[in-house]
Amino acid sequence: MKNSQRTGVRQYNKSEFPRLRWTPELHDHFVEVVERLGGKYRATPKRILQMMSVKGLKISHVKSHLQANSKE
Repeated sequence: MKNSQRTGVRQYNKSEFPRLRWTPELHDHFVEVVERLGGKYRATPKRILQMMSVKGLKISHVKSHLQANSKE
């Protein structure tokens, strides 16, 4: 039996992508794109990524930022 099955704690898997620093300018661009797509409940990470068109930005970055900002 695996340790995680005994304790109920899920193992942490580090992302293959480096952390992204969301500058105020990058965040503003993100917000603008989300609004153009109809708001945070209609915008999909894939469409946000496509419309932002930022080099080095990955869908995992967008998903995480969308999730963090949907709590506000």
